[in-house]
Amino acid sequence: MIPDAKYYTPGDDISWLVKQFESIRYNSRWRLTDKFVPREDAALVFHFGDRPRMMSPVNQQLPRFFIAPLVPTAYSIMLKGLTDSLIAICKPTILSRILKISMIPGSKVYIPLSGTAFSRAWEMMNKYDDPEGRIKAFTKFILKLHPQVYTPDETDEMYEKILGSNFHTPLREVIGEFKVSERTVQRRFRERLGITPKMLSRIVKINTLWNSISTKETIDYHDIVFFGNYFDQAHFIKDFKAITGETPDFFFRRNLSVTKIMSGRGN
Repeated sequence: MIPDAKYYTPGDDISWLVKQFESIRYNSRWRLTDKFVPREDAALVFHFGDRPRMMSPVNQQLPRFFIAPLVPTAYSIMLKGLTDSLIAICKPTILSRILKISMIPGSKVYIPLSGTAFSRAWEMMNKYDDPEGRIKAFTKFILKLHPQVYTPDETDEMYEKILGSNFHTPLREVIGEFKVSERTVQRRFRERLGITPKMLSRIVKINTLWNSISTKETIDYHDIVFFGNYFDQAHFIKDFKAITGETPDFFFRRNLSVTKIMSGRGN
């Protein structure tokens, strides 16, 4: 049984922060376990039914609400019972800045949200049974939290530049446009994204190649090595496995429907 996933485009009033909303519903006594493949963005996750369980790299019950930060490798999630979740996929440098938090998860793979503000937001969203109502409640909460117009800073711009370069422009050249020291860039990215610029570039590359490969019947390694600027096929396979946890041959032979849902790859 595949979860029911629906995707929503954010309104203009919240698009400065949110890239996409995803609603996931699953109701079964059978366990469903699959991977979350790293993305180049972060997410605010709200669970209104039974809470999913993280199976690896650590085994732990997920809280009702938390931030899913950028991570360097895939992890496994198990659904069981009634899953009813809303996920706001956000621009990580902006999310960390407006919440004034570090995106380094520490010993966990998620960032807990303490205090009463998010508890009230969860309660407000829980009054609705439909994703549309929850999205409106979430939007109202964020606009109350940050009522002024958001002005991007240098770290926001650097993040967008790396995404926009689509890994074809050397990372050193992209970062060099901003005239800041490498140490400063590393520190800012660790705090605002939780990962380094190099790791971000690798994640962008693997997701771009995933999109490219998924539209083809067979994997042409020569094309991938060339398109991905890899030294050789072995380097591509090693990089792909390091991030997804699986070799390309194994990954693309199996059904990826649930993986796409858990990784927020709809629409």
